[in-house]
Amino acid sequence: MYKVLIVDDERTVREGLNSLIPWEDYGFQVVGLAKDAETAYSLFHELSPDLVISDIRMYGMNGLDLIKRLREINKVFQCIILSGYADFDYAKKAIQNNVAGYLLKPIYEEELIEYLEKVKIELSKQHAVTELTESEETRRREQYILSLIGSDHHVFSEQETKQFDLDWDRYQVLLMKVDNSFVMDTDMFKLKKEVEFLINKDIALFVSEPYIGLVLNATEYRTKEVQQLYQDLKLSLESYAHSITFSLGQVVESLNGIQQSYKSAFQMIQRKFFYPKEQLLAEGMQIDTQYSEGQIEVAGIIDNMYFALDLGVYDSLRETTNDMFVWAMQDLSEKNVKKKIVYVMTTVFNKLQKSKGDKEDFFTSMLEKVLELYQQPSFEDVKNVVNELMNDVLSELEYADSDHQLKKLLLLIENKYNENLKLEQLAKLFNYNSAYLGKLFKSYTGEYFNTYVDKVRIKNAKKLLLQGQKVYRVAEIVGYNNVDYFHSKFKKYEGVSPSAYKRKMIKSD
Repeated sequence: MYKVLIVDDERTVREGLNSLIPWEDYGFQVVGLAKDAETAYSLFHELSPDLVISDIRMYGMNGLDLIKRLREINKVFQCIILSGYADFDYAKKAIQNNVAGYLLKPIYEEELIEYLEKVKIELSKQHAVTELTESEETRRREQYILSLIGSDHHVFSEQETKQFDLDWDRYQVLLMKVDNSFVMDTDMFKLKKEVEFLINKDIALFVSEPYIGLVLNATEYRTKEVQQLYQDLKLSLESYAHSITFSLGQVVESLNGIQQSYKSAFQMIQRKFFYPKEQLLAEGMQIDTQYSEGQIEVAGIIDNMYFALDLGVYDSLRETTNDMFVWAMQDLSEKNVKKKIVYVMTTVFNKLQKSKGDKEDFFTSMLEKVLELYQQPSFEDVKNVVNELMNDVLSELEYADSDHQLKKLLLLIENKYNENLKLEQLAKLFNYNSAYLGKLFKSYTGEYFNTYVDKVRIKNAKKLLLQGQKVYRVAEIVGYNNVDYFHSKFKKYEGVSPSAYKRKMIKSD
């Protein structure tokens, strides 16, 4: 598609022209709107449009002077002039400035489309002429390099290395991938031309979209020279594409090894999600992974994260979040890492949403934000979004003023008695040794941990029985999966069975 810049000091005209026709249907895309000539000049530098549609009369510099100034930068772009009235002198000057069309306001759809079709033909011709003027020798050299990269069985000859000026001792491939999905064919062509300005006799260029590659004479381009080339390329290409990933393959000793150098650079780009952002990927770079000494269970991660958020235990939340990252990174696949993290986060937020009825809308919005993790370009960005989500939850939920860990533990039991509460798990949550926490708990409450939990469950079971709930349902609600086990516990603490207790209490009323 060809890029269009619209220039007019009337906002209604700019925006109206932008929405007048489906530009993409005719091979064009509006990439910028400018309210005056100075803004247009700046955007022209930034966007490199193929077509400028400009009003003649604007505040400051007029449209024709703008075109003259832009021609000093780029002589081949196309231009259509807009005017509020017919003016022969302006039209004559427009023709002298090689303007493709002269449209009178108000602008009609059919007339604009007619001019666009003419402009498209001219741009296509210009593109073709530019391609034809490329050095035939350069084109053949590029095709030769592509054949080396694409074939497992190509055997080079000494004659070929000399013919294509590739008679070097060592070789290395620097690969660039254009990551912006909106980059158009014309931009790739411009990217290639821009790279050509930066290379010399010790660099050979090739293009295999969406990749642009350089074969370097590794004898001349060592670490310092490669880094300088990388910085120059970044600076020169940043205005042409939203993001470009740079990867440096391994050094090889012959042309036959170029394919291996290309493959190593290519493989690093495929895993760019795991590498630090905005860096030249190179052999030996470490992926941002962490390892755990023991086996990490996802169920434990979910429970610990849920309790940590529910109680506001910050240290435990940091540790559990890190465990989640380690668990997700066991499979070095961008898709699977994101899928695992989204699974944990949605499960935890769903549990919190159910337990905190007054926060239902908040957690609905949080669950939507979790899905944004799929759009993150790097693991570093994923971690940043996760930490932001955690901080949002911590800021939203209200926590008791007391920092006493045992009070928090008792509060947890009172609110989550129906969960599968284990002393070992909670000890990790509160950063205690489980045996030590058990002693502290017994000293503080006078009861062993399991006994205390059972008594809280039975206390709540009694309330449910008196509300008319059936015994098996009460057992499930308070956290006993086995109704017989519930019977035995109830009788142990109340001296009678649940059914007998229910009858006794109803009679006494």
